[in-house]
Amino acid sequence: MFLFSWEKANAYIQKWKKGNYMYYVYEFYIIDTGEVIYAGKGKGRRYKVTSQRNELLTEMLAKHHCESRIVKTFENEEDAFSFEFEYINELRARGQCICNIYSGGAGGSGEYWTDDLRKEYSEKNIMKSPEQRKRMSANNPMKNPEIAKKTNGQKRRAVIIGDKEYASVTEAHQALGVAIDSVILWCKKGINHKGEKCRYKDEEQVVFTGKRYNKGSCRSLTYKGKHYESPLDLAEELGCSPTTIYEWAKRGFSPEGVSCKYDDDTRVLEFENRYVKRNKARAKRVIVNGVLYRSCSEASKSLGIPKTTLYSYLQNAKHNSNYICKYEEEDEQTIGLQCDRGEK
Repeated sequence: MFLFSWEKANAYIQKWKKGNYMYYVYEFYIIDTGEVIYAGKGKGRRYKVTSQRNELLTEMLAKHHCESRIVKTFENEEDAFSFEFEYINELRARGQCICNIYSGGAGGSGEYWTDDLRKEYSEKNIMKSPEQRKRMSANNPMKNPEIAKKTNGQKRRAVIIGDKEYASVTEAHQALGVAIDSVILWCKKGINHKGEKCRYKDEEQVVFTGKRYNKGSCRSLTYKGKHYESPLDLAEELGCSPTTIYEWAKRGFSPEGVSCKYDDDTRVLEFENRYVKRNKARAKRVIVNGVLYRSCSEASKSLGIPKTTLYSYLQNAKHNSNYICKYEEEDEQTIGLQCDRGEK
């Protein structure tokens, strides 16, 4: 929508296409009230662009139903700047153009950055002045060891693990061989996995109310009538692998037949010595040079022969003249014979 008739607007548009009118002054207004909230100078489609605007205009465009329009066109930029300045001040006198930060009359032509603008901005940028560069270099922790030490000292927080104090979380992590996040978690919980109290030196001691530092999915169990909060505790007491305890709890018994069950395990189990049965089922008695052995392992140990070599003799896969080897069931004549067990 233009402020002048359609015929006039169409004539201007035709001339615009020919390049006679490159610059214009435009405005954003609230459709419901007609109030002009912003005016500026531009060219091309600048008056349609709503992004990369100042904060006030962006907020007003989001809050109200607004539209933009061209007020007047010009052949040269100086005339457009002059009219922009007068128009903005005229509207401000009537309490409008509340989103204009400046009074106009200067600026670009709607092209966000030109080479001239970049050069001018660079020359006037105070951050690039020799004085500012020198000040920044002097206060840069990467270039000034004293500043780096001061900066690090401000960020560091001493921690106390057990009865020992460390200057920082990093120092505790290096001394104890644990992750930095673990030290932070200890101080947050007030305790570590060993039951030692942990805290930042500048904070009060956190009271740990949990039963276990990191209970997770631990299941309590009973072994030899004694209660343990986790299989890890029993494994630590017996000096064995936690996997061993998990296997006992799964079967309900240790290899010796001692009950080892989770407290929430309702199964009714009977002890079955699988270990003995398995060994007996696998063990085959062998005869070496007329002497009977309960197993190939016993013969190997007694004779000082590697088991792999003895297996080769038994399978006739390897020729030998010193040992005559066979399994007991392969020699029917040895049944009922009394023979030594090979103990020397």
